[in-house]
Amino acid sequence: MAARRHRSRLRVGVLILAAACGLVAGAATEARAQDRFFVVIFGSQSRPKQLRLTHTWATFVRVSGESADPNTAEAYQHTISWLPATLDVRVWAARPEPGTNLDLDRSLAYVQGNGEHVTAWGPFEIRPDAYARSLEILSLLESGQVEYRAVSTRYNLLISDCIHAVAAVDPQFGRGHYPLIRVGKPASRYIARQLIRRSDFDQTRVHASWLVARLGLVERGVEMVSPQAIPPHPCALCLIPEHGAGGG
Repeated sequence: MAARRHRSRLRVGVLILAAACGLVAGAATEARAQDRFFVVIFGSQSRPKQLRLTHTWATFVRVSGESADPNTAEAYQHTISWLPATLDVRVWAARPEPGTNLDLDRSLAYVQGNGEHVTAWGPFEIRPDAYARSLEILSLLESGQVEYRAVSTRYNLLISDCIHAVAAVDPQFGRGHYPLIRVGKPASRYIARQLIRRSDFDQTRVHASWLVARLGLVERGVEMVSPQAIPPHPCALCLIPEHGAGGG
């Protein structure tokens, strides 16, 4: 039995490595030296909060081109927004089920159609390798190999909830450091705070409100929290899962 589990873990590792190798090569040929990379972290939940009416997702953007005006530069986006294929979240389901990854438009339509309020943190500037890893995770989710379960673990990367799908982009902190004591906005807020604390960039100097406009987030009723509004120092109240469902 132990040998079977070991072979299973090796198979998961091989699948992920294969996906990663193919996508890193592709990203390297497309990205250019002057490109910049960003992420916006989203969280939504109903009022009053119901676990099945919560969601965490992230949109990654590559801004390309030599234009000095960011409003005219080329921008490419993709979103990690992992949900059950039925779009019916069964919080306590024991068995995994087929999943689906929604783009930004469909994610907003889905949660707002459920009456959920949406908050977004960012945009945060990220390294090219973090952007490349987000493409790897996206490819894996869309490969049909990954299943959805509302409560997943840190061990089996082929079974994931929405939070762990986003956290998997972080190669160092990883999904094991995002325990499911936070769901909805608190979970997304925690991911945003980790970006602030561990980023190679001084996020307080990243001003990318033009990207918010290009994504049309304010017009879609999304409450925005800029990097400058998020305290960079450790926050004792942030250890309380439900503290600060919105805001910094």
